[in-house]
Amino acid sequence: MKMVLPVDGYRSATDFMEAMQGTASDAYWLLKPGEFWHGGVHLYENFASNAVYRQESHGLKCMTDGHAVAWRLNDNYQTATYDNNLLKFSSTFVLIKSTCVPDEDKSANALEFYTLWMQIAPLSEYGTDTPTATVTASSLKVRQDNPAQDWVRTGLPVGNVPDASHCYEAPLDTHTTLPKDTVVEIEEEATFLLNGQPAPFMFVRVKSVPDGKVSGLSAGESGWISGLDTYVKRKASNLPDWMQKAREHGVFNQVVSGKSVEVKAGDLIGHLSYHERPETAPQYFCHLEVFSQDQRMEDFLTNKAGVTKGAAQLHTLPNKTLWNYIADSETFVAVEVGGAPSLSTAERFTSESDCQNKISDGKTWYEIPTESAWMSADDVEKVNQFDLEKRGFIRLEQNEEPQSIFQTPREGWLRQTFGRLEELTRSESSDTYSSGDAEGYQKLLQEMDTNLDGLIDVNELWRYLHNNQPHIQYQVQRLVVKHHSEWLKDGMTTLWQTALNEQAGSYPELALYNNEYINKLVWMKDVPEIRSSEALWHMHPVVFLGAIHQDAGIISLEMLLAANLGEDKPHCERVLPYINKYAFIYGIENKKEIAHFLSQIGHESNFKNVEEGLSYSPQRMREKFGCKGGSRKYVSSTDDCSLGRLRDKLWTEESTYAHHPENLANYVYANRMGNDVEVSGDGYKYRGRGMIQITGKDAYISFSNKHNQMNRDDIQDFSANPQLLIDHIEYGVESAFVFWIQKTNRQGFHLNEIAKNASVEVVTQIVNGGQNGYSDRLARFNRVAPLLDVSLEG
Repeated sequence: MKMVLPVDGYRSATDFMEAMQGTASDAYWLLKPGEFWHGGVHLYENFASNAVYRQESHGLKCMTDGHAVAWRLNDNYQTATYDNNLLKFSSTFVLIKSTCVPDEDKSANALEFYTLWMQIAPLSEYGTDTPTATVTASSLKVRQDNPAQDWVRTGLPVGNVPDASHCYEAPLDTHTTLPKDTVVEIEEEATFLLNGQPAPFMFVRVKSVPDGKVSGLSAGESGWISGLDTYVKRKASNLPDWMQKAREHGVFNQVVSGKSVEVKAGDLIGHLSYHERPETAPQYFCHLEVFSQDQRMEDFLTNKAGVTKGAAQLHTLPNKTLWNYIADSETFVAVEVGGAPSLSTAERFTSESDCQNKISDGKTWYEIPTESAWMSADDVEKVNQFDLEKRGFIRLEQNEEPQSIFQTPREGWLRQTFGRLEELTRSESSDTYSSGDAEGYQKLLQEMDTNLDGLIDVNELWRYLHNNQPHIQYQVQRLVVKHHSEWLKDGMTTLWQTALNEQAGSYPELALYNNEYINKLVWMKDVPEIRSSEALWHMHPVVFLGAIHQDAGIISLEMLLAANLGEDKPHCERVLPYINKYAFIYGIENKKEIAHFLSQIGHESNFKNVEEGLSYSPQRMREKFGCKGGSRKYVSSTDDCSLGRLRDKLWTEESTYAHHPENLANYVYANRMGNDVEVSGDGYKYRGRGMIQITGKDAYISFSNKHNQMNRDDIQDFSANPQLLIDHIEYGVESAFVFWIQKTNRQGFHLNEIAKNASVEVVTQIVNGGQNGYSDRLARFNRVAPLLDVSLEG
């Protein structure tokens, strides 16, 4: 299934979690700092600043396809009293129901789960959110209410047109118009009969009229105009779709269930809410949680159905030899530290697509990024994506309903957790810090066994769960814990009363505040779909959904092979995830555009990272580069420049440039495309690289800027290190997409828009500057087109 990260700017769940590590957003999984059970994570402004509501903020993104099945929409911030002050917070939530089916042929092997977005911003954060539109026609008729006595202002009813159709005639033409770029607020919409045919209209109030333009309505005046998209462009609402539907339902500050609003992965869910707490600074945050009550959980984690679809994972173990690759001899040598072989440090799972592989002496080798070294295939086990239990997703169960929040340190799931973590730290005994932790875990387990009062320092518990060692983090984030929800019981129940009564003895104002706060947050008892009397399986929302994410994308392996003329299937399999990833990121979703993109890139590079060779014979270098600079054109039949112009250095200093790639590039690319003079070396430094060979310093800077905008956790300067495009397949792929969306024709229209309706000839002209290789590009297009239901070209 498709999964989108909750905050923009991260390439994968792994990158997201690495960036989150050590922030306030990282402190809440399974156990609140020094407190009690917590089934989700918090996203705070310091980590997710782009999710605070502002003009250009991206907001929080729906992580999977599904349906909003319950919600509570605050019309304004809620308050609770503390020390005679009303402290603001939000109790707005939405519950998304989704189903993961890894293999459609094995539909019984599925998992139903819920994503809970809790304490997101209320309606008031968005202002009035009155829908607006801009007039795009050169002039647009203004109409007023039809004066006919029986005219129905609400327009045609849904369904058949009634017999008294004259009651639904269009509003009356005033013979005045609104000029282009007039901005209006949409107050009502209705369908009327215009020349006997239904037509949409909108009743609007004018917000602004362009300076110097004559308008039939002044700012503040109202009237009817056409509602056709041809004549007006509506501004997208700031509100998420589910929230618009909830607002139309008209119930605020109460739980609504039994409704269903479709949502898609990547849709706007909302924004972080403003949160004031006693004795602490206010901040923006939200709670994110994923849970399930599906009885198939065990079968799903163990892959009982034997699903083989999905991305392969490479399972590496500690204490295995690490190797370096020697490019000159194409051999591998063991990494040594102080004369002893360097060994892998931890049990890891890495997506095979993230690892380069080579074959040497009949053996396969994998480059493991987290080890910064290579490992032999003999020391690596391939695991299917949906063998989740093998990948570390282990089940822990706390079926007994807690009677007090103070019970958490004594719960059985914690004992199982620390047993597993102690086992992991003991396996890392070569590390002194880990060895010390192992002793700490053993001591903790012993204390939990023998201390009859059951009291363990909860701060110590939290520290063990949030250990900063990668192998411990990996395991904790993959615990799947069955536990009763914190969203069920209000402040008057036994669960909270013990704590609140104790707090009231020393801090009565705080106890009253917490009681009011808790009462306004609970919701689960009002959603019958959730069997609230039962414990729920809680999964880490980012790590679990990242693990079951299938990045199939719109582009299939079959399409890639067709565009590649069936060559090098292993390479196509390796590059396909990146092709789909960046097709999604850069919005390449139109089928004809995809056919063009694949056929053009297939022709240019066969989807491989290539670099411009530039080692040419005298004749070939003059054929390719002609007469440098301007309108002079090389004429191959005479080995000369047309128009009788002076010959340039490709003729006068032939031996300096023929078969000398660096010299040639520095000369022919000097003083253009952002490059400096010939002696600067910019021409060769910024020669063509990648899957479509971006060329020139300006292009490398532009690619850096676009990459950094879309990958904020992976800031790169490709102008400083252009070789990255060759060394990393992913960057080579991305550079082709950036070229595609930024390339324009002579009129300034962008290639990615033109390609949605253009011929192969037109697209080739923009990509190539001519028709070089047209027949091959056409053949590739016609191989891909049927797979996308796109018409063939002659």
